[in-house]
Amino acid sequence: MIPFILAGGIANALMNLPIPAYQALLVSEHFSWIYSVLDMIYEGTFGLFSLGLVITLSISFAMEKSEPVDQGALYVIISLGAYGAQLNIGSSHFDLNNIGTPGCFAALVVTLFSCYMYSILKKNSFLSMQEHTSGTNIICANAIHTIFPFALIIAIVALFNQLLIFFFDSYSLHELVSNVVCNIFDHLEPGFLSGLLYTVLLHVLWFFGLHGSHILEPVAQTTFAFDNASGIFSKSFFDTYVVMGGCGTTICILIALLLFFRKSQLNKLAKVASFTVIFNLNEVLNFGIPIILNPTLALPFLLTPVLCYVISYGATAIGFVPPVMQEIPWSTPVFFSGYMATGSFRGVFLQIFCIVIGVAIYLPFLKLHKKTQEEYAKELLNHLVKELQKNETEKETPNFLTRMDKLGLTSRMLLLDLKNAIAHNELFLLYQPQVDNDGNCFGGEALLRWNHPLYGFIYPPLIIYLAKEGKILPDLERALFDMAGNAIHETQKQYDGEFKISVNITAKSLLWDIEGCIEDCLKKYDIPSQKLWLEITEQDILVNTDTVIDKLNHLKKLGHTLLIDDFGMGHTSLIYLQSNYFNVVKLDGSLVKKMLDSKTSQEIISSIVELGNKLGVKIIAEFVETEHHWNMLAELGCNWYQGYLFSKPVPLDEFISYLKEHNPH
Repeated sequence: MIPFILAGGIANALMNLPIPAYQALLVSEHFSWIYSVLDMIYEGTFGLFSLGLVITLSISFAMEKSEPVDQGALYVIISLGAYGAQLNIGSSHFDLNNIGTPGCFAALVVTLFSCYMYSILKKNSFLSMQEHTSGTNIICANAIHTIFPFALIIAIVALFNQLLIFFFDSYSLHELVSNVVCNIFDHLEPGFLSGLLYTVLLHVLWFFGLHGSHILEPVAQTTFAFDNASGIFSKSFFDTYVVMGGCGTTICILIALLLFFRKSQLNKLAKVASFTVIFNLNEVLNFGIPIILNPTLALPFLLTPVLCYVISYGATAIGFVPPVMQEIPWSTPVFFSGYMATGSFRGVFLQIFCIVIGVAIYLPFLKLHKKTQEEYAKELLNHLVKELQKNETEKETPNFLTRMDKLGLTSRMLLLDLKNAIAHNELFLLYQPQVDNDGNCFGGEALLRWNHPLYGFIYPPLIIYLAKEGKILPDLERALFDMAGNAIHETQKQYDGEFKISVNITAKSLLWDIEGCIEDCLKKYDIPSQKLWLEITEQDILVNTDTVIDKLNHLKKLGHTLLIDDFGMGHTSLIYLQSNYFNVVKLDGSLVKKMLDSKTSQEIISSIVELGNKLGVKIIAEFVETEHHWNMLAELGCNWYQGYLFSKPVPLDEFISYLKEHNPH
């Protein structure tokens, strides 16, 4: 609902800026159309607020249940029907305002009830009539299955509405709640305590995700209306000193994030929210941080507005600032509102003082939230990586981007972040040296890295998966080859010996014009194709055979050395080895890891080396981590190595230094 709220809220703010000259301009003959447009935007959003809430909440409920799209649509249909059943449409008690902001509480309750009931009733085979829809189109069948649950749910809601009328003389749930809340305040003397209760109650509602301002609107418009308010407290007093930037005195959060979290993801969110918070619209922060339902921020979210209320009430009571003398719209920007409401700059100084206090209150809690958020994000990422590794082991294709659970949401968010990271050159390469039997470095492998601002370093296969399934692999590989081409160019300038850098590609890399991309890279950096080697995994070779052969043949003719990565003894990979496309193979890492304890792994490695020698193919062993690994591989006939025994993946300048140090000149 955030776009909905912000569009309507900003339109309302622009309509009601309390500047006489500006207001005169809006009602003038030539510019009155501007006011009309803004009013249409406001009424078209806030005027349909509750309907929008029904739709988004029912979709969210279906997502939590991991329902497919067609089932999610039925949740929406049922919720809309149930909500409509309690609106009294067609009677004299129908109030059009109830589909706008005043009806949001009823929308929440009715939607949650409807969705919960439907999730239970649709499992009942008798109600769903499943035996009557065999062979029917699935979408039509699902609709038929929903007929009886739908009828039952809206009948319950309509009956409940009749009970409200009979027992409480209230024609809607919203009206009942409003009457109860108003009765509470009707029995309180206007003054400090009633204002304090209003402040606390509104923020408790907000913290639990209920739009307190809308639920308590009847109280604000009656008990605390500017014309009716007794003493100091009024709705305008509240808007001026308590909800600066929005509920929870959110402007304090905004300033704290902008000043003290400059390298954090929260700082970026604050920059996005800045314009809206000026007009006291804090939904971006409330749901983006989030503040709603966040136990870490519950205390400051309640304490800050309460202290602002107490301080401002006291300052007004002792005469430090004039009382609020003018009713101002809730969307009036802070500081401007302080002056307009009181006619004095002392009102502005009081706002500044309250904001400083609020920033001091929020700051330690925001730091704690940042730490908690990072820990939770890393737990989610670890779960996602484990699932991906499980799929890799079982040779299954993951479906993270289409899942509706937390892993699906995390994957889609990471995909969006990956697009931005590519666009802003936030990815980088590390280079792991490769050496021969004498320890001389003949080149290195370029390894992709992404240091996410929230999740930290992302598992490289997850980056590739997101790029492939998210249809941005060409964008990623353009960036990758550009970085690798630049690395070769820089190495040539500083090192005059022979070397190469290998880059990993996948089967899907061969389904777009990757050869054109590589040629552009060679021309841009004026580097020979012989220095850019290309690696493709054995598993990827098995895909799209005809296309793979054509592309491999073209790349081979361009002068690139081709490598098979993760080479085992698969039948298809042996055929490719025989085809002379590949000059180098890299042993499957699992063979090297197991060889110290597995005679079978040793024999397989020995067979691959012997076959490679006969075919004129070089063998590289990865994951060489100890002297024992190195010695055994040498005994088995392997002569090129890569692993932590020699060097971890390093930045380009360290790779160049390694080349210089580990080559005879």
